[in-house]
Amino acid sequence: MKLKSISLIAGLLLTAPALADIANGPDPYAAGFGFDKPSDATAAWGGWARGDAGTAYAEWDNFVGGMPGTPYSSVYDSSGVSSATFTWNAGTFGATSGNLYSFTGSQIFDIDVTPALAFNGPLTVALQFETWGTVMDYGSIQLNGIAPTSAGVTYTDPNFSSSMGPVELNHYLAVWNLNAAPTVFHIDMQSIGPHQSFTQAALDIAAPVPELGEWAMLLAGLGLMGTIIRRRSAGNNTQV
Repeated sequence: MKLKSISLIAGLLLTAPALADIANGPDPYAAGFGFDKPSDATAAWGGWARGDAGTAYAEWDNFVGGMPGTPYSSVYDSSGVSSATFTWNAGTFGATSGNLYSFTGSQIFDIDVTPALAFNGPLTVALQFETWGTVMDYGSIQLNGIAPTSAGVTYTDPNFSSSMGPVELNHYLAVWNLNAAPTVFHIDMQSIGPHQSFTQAALDIAAPVPELGEWAMLLAGLGLMGTIIRRRSAGNNTQV
């Protein structure tokens, strides 16, 4: 990239208004975009609401004031967590736009979330994030060293109009179905190279909610158990 272009980008990054990223670009939860709340009908990985008992949630939308290598604990929103931090590598910085950016090298990110109450498992973990420009190395995404159970781009705009001019915008979802629950939920991921503008991330953790069919089977089973108990009680009452 030419020096003039780099200088122009740097100027735009450093003079942009300090807004939360939900205001600095499209609202990722708006209709047609790629983020889902777990209570949304479109969130096949969900079925609960953020803040419900037995769930944990943290979202980062603005990284202004954070330092490379230092866990950044200023979340946009959270519930059910005792600690939630986002850490990035040297060479990556928080621009006044609120995004994380790097002129050289891959950007490396670590998310650490500790729930307020320990989970017993099994459980579902859903990571959603947005990037502009250089894409994430999707193969690098791991939760406590485990690759996602399912993952993919949920929305893309190849010509999103940003403060840096037209860029590729991507929303991504990674879901883990775990049999056992760790004490700390640690996410690793990195970009495929420099010039990525990382805008926001949301992490949802919850015990899986039974599907409607599973609820019906559960209720039927409970009903059958009740019938058996009643019959046994009746039989015992008629004995001499």
